[in-house]
Amino acid sequence: MRCEVCGKKFSGSGLSLTLDGKQETLCADCYTRIREEYGKKKNCDDCTHFDKDSCRLTGSKLAPTSIGYRDYFVQAEKCTYYKQAESEQEAVDNLEKAGRYDEAAQMCEKLGMPERAEHLRQKQEEITASRDDIKSLIRQLVDRGQTLTYHCYNCGTPLKVGAKPEEVLKICPNCGHSLEAIDMAKLIHQHMT
Repeated sequence: MRCEVCGKKFSGSGLSLTLDGKQETLCADCYTRIREEYGKKKNCDDCTHFDKDSCRLTGSKLAPTSIGYRDYFVQAEKCTYYKQAESEQEAVDNLEKAGRYDEAAQMCEKLGMPERAEHLRQKQEEITASRDDIKSLIRQLVDRGQTLTYHCYNCGTPLKVGAKPEEVLKICPNCGHSLEAIDMAKLIHQHMT
C-alpha cells in the first residue's frame, strides 16, 4: 500500500482517518504527525460561542474533521470571533481571580453567559457579607488591644491583623498569592474565644 499523504510505500492495511471530508489511508508516521498537529489546534469546543455543530455567534454550521475517534472543528483557527472570545474569556477569568466579581459578572452578561454572571454575583454578595463580619471582628480585636498573627499558606510570611484598624490583606505582600483561602472571620473568632 501507499500512504495518501507522503506517498511512502508500507506493508499492512495502514491507518484510516477522515481529512476534509475524505477517507484516507496513511502510514504510521503521517498518522502520528497529523494527530499531534490536530491535538495542538484550537477548536470550536473551546470557544464560548460554540453550540453543538454550529456557532451561536455567527450561526454558521461547523464541518468536523475526524482524526481517529475525535472530531475537530478547525474553523476556529480562521474565525475572527474565536480570538475575541478567547481574550474576553481570559479577561473574565482574570477578574474573577482578582476578586472583582461585579466587573466579571457584567462582562459575562455581555458575552451571553447569564448563569456564570449570576454565580459571580452570588460570590460578591457572600464576600460583602463576610467583609462586614470581619470588619466587626477586627474592631473588637482593636478594642481589646489585641493583635492576631497568622501566616500565608504559600510562603509562611507572618501577617498581622488587629493592632491597627486596617483592611484584611487579600494578597500576600511577599509572594503575591491570594489569601482568600483563609477564613479570616473564623480565625479571628477562634482567637477571641
